[in-house]
This record gives sequence, structure tokens and C-alpha cells, in this order.
Amino acid sequence: MTSRARQGARLPRFFRSTTFRLFVPVVLFQLVATGGVLTFVWIAGQQSVRDEQRALVEELRGDLLDTYQSGGSAALEANIERRLRSEGHRAPVLLLADREGHPLAGNLSALPPPDPAAGPLFETVLYRSDSSLPQTMTLSETRLSDGSTLLAGIEIGRDLKLQHSFEQALFAALFLAMPLAMLVAVLTSRLVGQRVHGMAQTAHRVGSGAFDARMALDGSGDAFDELAGEINAMLARIETLVGELRVVAEGLAHDLRSPVTRLRSALEQAALEATHPAAEAAMQRALTEADTLTRILATALQIGRAEAGIGRERFEDTELAGFLGNLAGLYEPYAEDAGFSLSAEAPAGLSVSLHRELMSQALGNLVDNAVKYAAGGSAIALFAVRQDGQVVLGVRDDGPGIPEDRREAALQRFGRLDPSRSVAGSGLGLALVEAVAKLHDGCVRLAAAPDGGLEVRLEIPSSRT
Repeated sequence: MTSRARQGARLPRFFRSTTFRLFVPVVLFQLVATGGVLTFVWIAGQQSVRDEQRALVEELRGDLLDTYQSGGSAALEANIERRLRSEGHRAPVLLLADREGHPLAGNLSALPPPDPAAGPLFETVLYRSDSSLPQTMTLSETRLSDGSTLLAGIEIGRDLKLQHSFEQALFAALFLAMPLAMLVAVLTSRLVGQRVHGMAQTAHRVGSGAFDARMALDGSGDAFDELAGEINAMLARIETLVGELRVVAEGLAHDLRSPVTRLRSALEQAALEATHPAAEAAMQRALTEADTLTRILATALQIGRAEAGIGRERFEDTELAGFLGNLAGLYEPYAEDAGFSLSAEAPAGLSVSLHRELMSQALGNLVDNAVKYAAGGSAIALFAVRQDGQVVLGVRDDGPGIPEDRREAALQRFGRLDPSRSVAGSGLGLALVEAVAKLHDGCVRLAAAPDGGLEVRLEIPSSRT
């Protein structure tokens, strides 16, 4: 697999991760909250400016109308001229026009074009008589009793510039809110991720046999602290149960081994004293069954101990080429007697930390199964490879194999695919192999061998290498 393909495979996993699903809502919440606040400020600011403009225009219009009511057009003209002289360039926008629209006083040269849609207050762009540049204005138009028209308003260009600057500031704040929101989301995700990672590390240590491992409490009393406390209580209970299981397993092995051994001794004595051929044959069959019972008992106890995680302290780094070569040498005469060649395949330098005794027994069981069930085959191979970040150990043969729909049943404890039980066995061989794989944090997979037959694979994570 190329680096680009591996990168493409990692990205979808990240997008499906809890970290990403926490990151996205936090960022969106921060942006929506910030955008909502900024929008409210913008709308409120706009409304405040409009209200202030309206109030100034209404105040100016009211003052001028009061002058008209008290002194008529002449007094109104005088008021307008006085305002224009006294306020200079800061003077309001004023125009008094007769009934034909001719200017009588003010700083506008003409009335704006009529606009039926305009309300009592409207915005427009006009030239003041004292300026060569167009200006944006808010105006109020009033028809007086003598037919003349009064325009009163203010220039709002400065307000518009201030409003534009305010909008730019809001957009800049929203733009800056994005990295801040992402920073908050990253910190939140890291905080949650660190707590969860700590829990995962503790769970991994417990799974590796460190039953005294506990999760750290920070004393905050939050949900994570409460969860950690409950998990610690559960781990304490598990530690107690595993300790009890170890005592029971060891006691059971000792207690059952003695009566079975005495039973076998009694059968051997009876076989020596038997004089009738039929009785002697029966004693030999009983001895065989006693041996089978001993093996079943030993295997069942080994499975139980392996599933309880007992034996991890005996893991040691093992060079697999030599390990499999020695194992092949041990089982080669047995395989040859059954008509099979036995070989070992492992690259030089490949090593893994494992329980040598249990792994030897597991692989030996697989060789024994291949000898018994690979009818019609001629070759058995012990192999080890590094594959997809794992170390894979196993046994393959060129026999008839196991149909895919029956492979799961083959891994079940006491499972037998031969209903006639024509081949001796307890049905615990593959179950022990699976228990040993789990002891090494791995798994067992049954697959068709490349050249036909069956391939049994113990896949051990690369963290053990």
C-alpha cells in the first residue's frame, strides 16, 4: 500500500472519530454564538444611528415649523439664513422653495425629484450649493400652508463612513473568531481525549495482566472523575476475582491431578494382574481413556489460565526463525511417520515478545491437527511473517481444509467437525490456540492456504514486537 493510499485510509477514520465529532460542534457553536452576538451588535448599532438621525431631523424640522407658525415665510427665511451663516460647513441641509419650486432660501439649488415611494423621512444624494461633491442626506419634506415646500435634513456621509468602518470591524472580529473557535475546540478535544486516553491506557495495562492498575482521579468530581472512580471499583473487583480464579485453578489442577493419577495407577496394576486377554484389552482401553482425561484436564486448565491473563509475566523476546526451527525439529519425526514433510518459514531477524511454552504448545496443537485432519496432503509448514503492522505465526497444510461456513465452529471449545469422532481428540486444540492468541492481545483466523488446504494464523499486534 502506498503512502498516499495509507493517508487516504487514515483520513476517513479521523472524520469518524469522536475527537472530530466533538471538534466540529464546538467550532460551529463558537462561530454561531460569535456571529449571533456580532449580528445583534450590528443591527442594534444600525438602528441606533437611524434613530439618532431621525431625532435630529425631526428636531430641526420642528424648530423651523415653529418659526414659520410664529412669523411666517419671512421669519422662516431669516432663520434658515442665520443657521447657514452661524454653522458654516457643519450647517444642516435646508431649502425653502415657493409653490413653483423656485428656491427662496437654503443651501440646495433645487428640490429633489419627486418620489412617490419616499416616506416622511428619506435618504438621497444631492449637491449642496456650497460643495462640488455629492453628499448623502437624510431629509424631511413638508408642504407649508402657503404652498411653499420646506426641506430640512442632515448630511450623513460621516455616519455612513463610521457605519462602514463598524461593519469592517465586525467582519474582522468574525474572521478572528474562526481560529479562536478552532483553538477552543482543539483544547476541548485534547482535554477530553487525554482523559479518555488515560482510561484506555489503564484498560490496556489491565488487559496485559497488570490487574493492580488504576485510573488517576483529579478530585474535580466531574463526570470523568466519577467514571474513573467507578472503573477503579470495578478493576478492584476484577483483581479480586482473578486472584480467586488463580487460587481455584491451581487448587483444581492439584486436586484433580491426584485422583486421576491414582486411577491410572490402579488401572495399570489391574492390567498387570489381568490374566484373561479380554480383561487385559479392557484395562488398556481404560488406561488410554485415563490418559485422554488427563490431557483434557490439563488443556482446559491452560485455557482458563490463559483467558484469565495468567502468564504474561513470563513473556520474553523470541527470535522466530530459531523458535520455529526448533519446534519443527521436535515434531518432524511425528509428521514423517504420518507421511508429511514439516518445514519452518520465518525471515531472519523477526522477533516478538511471547510466552514460549504456551506458544509452543499452541503451534504444536496446530501441527497435530494438521497431521490428523489434512488427509490426502503431504506438506505442513510452520510460518511467521510481519504483515500490516502485525506479526503472524501459524501452520498451513495442503489437505482438504475447512469450509468457510464451518470455521467459526472449529474454534469453539469442545467443538468437533467430525461427527463420527473417527479421529481421537478433545475438541480443545483450537480453543487453546485462541486463548493463547488472546493472552498475546491477538486473535486466531482460519483461512484457505495459498495452494489449498488450511492456514491457521495467530495475529499478534506489532506493539508486542
